Amino acid sequence: MRTPVDPQRLTRRRVEAGLSQNALARAVGVTKQLVSAVSLGKANFSPEVLDKVAQVLGCEIVDLLPPAEVRSRLQQLAGLASIGLVSVGLDDVDKVAEMLGCEITDLIPEDLATLAGILGCEATDLLRADAAKASA
Repeated sequence: MRTPVDPQRLTRRRVEAGLSQNALARAVGVTKQLVSAVSLGKANFSPEVLDKVAQVLGCEIVDLLPPAEVRSRLQQLAGLASIGLVSVGLDDVDKVAEMLGCEITDLIPEDLATLAGILGCEATDLLRADAAKASA
């Protein structure tokens, strides 16, 4: 069974790591053609290969998954918060990002707005908090 990968996230992480498709393929033991096909959204990695890719790129597997996976976790958090089972605020951004499995800056605008609503702040507050954390 293959694990869906977000081509844009894969490409961004690969470029940030300074690797070509060929270098990534060599590092994880697959063909450049497979890396290219995954980067184009035409194929996916096996869970074992995806784990190796994440290790080589210095990220978590969830950082390479489609936004739908993150959105599902965000919806779960919203549901729990709406019935009072979870209480979170702007001070909990790091914990929420960890739970979502991604960086706040990786969220699409719609998901960022949803998260801001859950935390009782504005989306710009989240981005400022994330930027302040990064520069600290």
